[in-house]
Amino acid sequence: MSLRLRLIITYTLIIIICLSMVAVVVSVILQRYSDRFIASRLDDMTVPIYVQTRSLAKRQVPLDDVWSNLKEQAQSTGVYILVVDMEGNIVRQILPQGSLEKQTIELPPESLPSDISKPYHGTFVTSDGQTFIFAAYPFRVLFIPQTSAALESIVLAVPRSSILTLWLGLIRPFLWAGLIAFCISVVIAFLVARSVYRPIQRVTEAADMIAQGDYDQEIPVEGPAEVRGLASGFNNMAREVKMSQKKLRDFVADVSHQLRNPLTSIRGFAQAMLDGTASDEDTRLRAARVIEDESKRMIRQVDELLELSRMQSGQTRLAKEAVEVRELIEHCWSIIAAQAEEKGVLLKMEMEPFIPVSGDADRLEQVFTNLLDNALKHSPHGGEINISGRQLNGKNIEIIVADNGPGIPPEQLPYVFDRFYQAGEVRTGVGLGLAIVREIVVAHGGEIGVTSTPGKGAQFIVTLPADTGSISEE
Repeated sequence: MSLRLRLIITYTLIIIICLSMVAVVVSVILQRYSDRFIASRLDDMTVPIYVQTRSLAKRQVPLDDVWSNLKEQAQSTGVYILVVDMEGNIVRQILPQGSLEKQTIELPPESLPSDISKPYHGTFVTSDGQTFIFAAYPFRVLFIPQTSAALESIVLAVPRSSILTLWLGLIRPFLWAGLIAFCISVVIAFLVARSVYRPIQRVTEAADMIAQGDYDQEIPVEGPAEVRGLASGFNNMAREVKMSQKKLRDFVADVSHQLRNPLTSIRGFAQAMLDGTASDEDTRLRAARVIEDESKRMIRQVDELLELSRMQSGQTRLAKEAVEVRELIEHCWSIIAAQAEEKGVLLKMEMEPFIPVSGDADRLEQVFTNLLDNALKHSPHGGEINISGRQLNGKNIEIIVADNGPGIPPEQLPYVFDRFYQAGEVRTGVGLGLAIVREIVVAHGGEIGVTSTPGKGAQFIVTLPADTGSISEE
């Protein structure tokens, strides 16, 4: 069963239940209103009948004339007339026109007050289960000739109308009103249900399109707040999926591009050794060295890819210890010092006193070695590399590695830390070194950025959290 049908059925059931509750409440109200109306009508009818009966009794007319008069009153008004003595017994009951002649009414005990001194009305239930509404009017002890009974009150009663009888009288207008209300409610329920299931249906259709490879999906952000939140979240997810797929395609293309050259070299020199082109010993040795170098380069690239993948997936665990950055950078410089001396590049270091950083010394060594190596590669002969550091506040330090090389074009700056980044339509793969550097810095809770002026070199800015534990120890 679809969500739309479920919502419509649910709303319809709620409407039916509500209308049924309204019908019950209206029935109770109608019953009470009917009882009050009948009681008021009996009150109005009791007085003239009482006056006539008392007048006849005082004029000492025959008893049959009194009962005959009461019978006329009962038949003309359609009520039961009961004459009650002082002990609550019915002396005479007059039945209205159309009632069963043999039907008798017995007043249950305590139906009437023991002493009726003023008009009184209420209800009683006969032995056969029929409910009557009555109104009693006191005679204040009336003696009728030809009988020794002392009459106390006259009672007028009518059977209470059942709920079904009341509804039969109102069924047509209430049926039309209920039907109109039901139709209007169903239409409103359909529109409300549509406002809920329609956005969900759009999300489902868009998700199916994404599953089929069409990632250009965006659904309108409209409807209730929850539905708008769902639509906005789905659009963000769709954009992320599209971006991830693009990055994946670019990554596969970049890896293929990076591995194609070493594979081509390996295949070419291996073929030369197999078909005898490399006939002398020197040529074969040169081919073997090329194959070995290219194999090492491929292994290094694969290792870097695996390392970057582990970092991005959170599988790499970092040690947390106090690291002296100045000593670490001096150690990194000593690693490439021979290359720098050969190239005639001078290192200048300006480090302000600052507290150690909190991190993994091996990984941070990888960061600064890579940055220094990158600066050395882009520094001209006789150039210089400047390293400066300062305390930003009580929680962070800033390290800047700057060279005076050709710099980075402005359009390429956003892609510097991307693996095998490309600028424009031209692939300018620079390996994975800077991508790994960024992942290590971010894993330490820091940030890395780059600024550059073409022709005046580039500056890589690393911000790392200080070791607050060492501050408290001091």
